[in-house]
Amino acid sequence: MDMQGLLLEFLRVLPINIIIIIMSAALGLLFSVLLTMVRIKRIPVISQIADLYVSFARSVPGLILLFIAYFGIPKVVSLMGFTGEVSPINAAIISMAFYHSGYISEVFRPAYLSVAKGQHEAADSLGYTPTKKFFRITLPQMIPVALPGYGNGLVYLIHDTSLIFAIGVIDVMGSAELFIARSYGTNQILIYFIIALIFSAMCFTADGLVRMFENKTAKYHSDSGITKSS
Repeated sequence: MDMQGLLLEFLRVLPINIIIIIMSAALGLLFSVLLTMVRIKRIPVISQIADLYVSFARSVPGLILLFIAYFGIPKVVSLMGFTGEVSPINAAIISMAFYHSGYISEVFRPAYLSVAKGQHEAADSLGYTPTKKFFRITLPQMIPVALPGYGNGLVYLIHDTSLIFAIGVIDVMGSAELFIARSYGTNQILIYFIIALIFSAMCFTADGLVRMFENKTAKYHSDSGITKSS
């Protein structure tokens, strides 16, 4: 099969990667916000558990997390008296979200702490509710600090989806391995080159979206006159 045929075949299964990336990023973002709130508030016991979660998620290789999710969750479910299996795609989403939430929590926490204490005190003196203070004062100043790290987190997440074929997901990488096996490695270099182009395109797209949001945020700050002060 020529390069065009291989590219079309890989693009056919690319939506599987995209779905896993979007779902993992969304779930990871949601859970990372909860983790960050718990860690900042220093809630006894719970904050220590959250710190341990983040440390574990960031230190364990993505492939190991995939195997834990795929083989471990059914075991835990059976110990609880239930039966059932976890599909490879669901296991991939769970493990990727687990990793992503730990990484992004370490992005959000310093971004929150970068907001000067005086900003919080000024908002409290004006009678802002916690919700109003967060959306009017804290969040607009957190976003510019957090966006570069969040963009890196998305790129790492995209990279990690290249591992999901190890648990049987026939995504771009899984399809590539099947082609290589069928052709006895004769098109190996070409196939890996095409895969590299596809992953590069996904990373460039994610990075471009984050940079576009950064520019819009900078323009909003400039137009509204938001500045950080101590």
